[in-house]
Amino acid sequence: MTWMIIILIALFILGYGIFLEPHLMRVRTVNYPHQQGIKIAHFADTHFTWHTSAKRFKKFAKNMDEEKPDLILFTGDLFDKVSWARENKSATQAVIKTLSALTAPLGKYAVFGNHDFEENQSHFVREILEKSGFTILNNRSVLTEKISISGIDDMREGVPDFAICPDHAAFSVLMIHEPDALLQLDQMKQFDLIVAGHSHGGQVRLGKLRLHNKGSKYFDSGKYKINEKTVLYVNNGIGLTFLPLRIGVVPEIVYYEL
Repeated sequence: MTWMIIILIALFILGYGIFLEPHLMRVRTVNYPHQQGIKIAHFADTHFTWHTSAKRFKKFAKNMDEEKPDLILFTGDLFDKVSWARENKSATQAVIKTLSALTAPLGKYAVFGNHDFEENQSHFVREILEKSGFTILNNRSVLTEKISISGIDDMREGVPDFAICPDHAAFSVLMIHEPDALLQLDQMKQFDLIVAGHSHGGQVRLGKLRLHNKGSKYFDSGKYKINEKTVLYVNNGIGLTFLPLRIGVVPEIVYYEL
């Protein structure tokens, strides 16, 4: 009888992880006392593929439409596999249509994740993101209003510039994919906010037990105070990889109120 109960509980958790939690949405807001009057939306790790279509992203797009952020940031892993995206043109067009509908007066910016590469190249994902209205910040910085936005290439598959510096501004943001990349940054203290993804918060998380992912060993979910100036936020992401399920880590979108 005990084994039967354990099996039933395991099947319930598995069913929840496959059929319910991946379809949920959590909205988080992080406030900063900088009085800039600017709202930033941040999403990550969409991992579009056969089990995570553009349709699943629509509730996140609707939320951004309602919240009306000034800036939209995407920190990588657009598709789960670039080869799948190349072969499924209708699904890729649906992604472009959905992302193109996102609007932000100060712009939409993105960096590459490790899943955005195919044979050491990220040209295909670059093309899709640019068609969707995103500016790729690949080892460079831009100045928009009172905010400096910087981004580096993926730590695992790309060629990141860890010596990147922000443009002079009242508030500086750095976009990275793997959160552990900040440990190699030469100018980390020059950034007010570092936003990352990659970890999916573990994707399967039961209490302190979670799946581990290279690149998010030290930082894997939520807000971290790195020093007296710098805060890191690791977004739990939206999509799935390796296993088509989420347990204990609801897909999320994060807003930073400055």
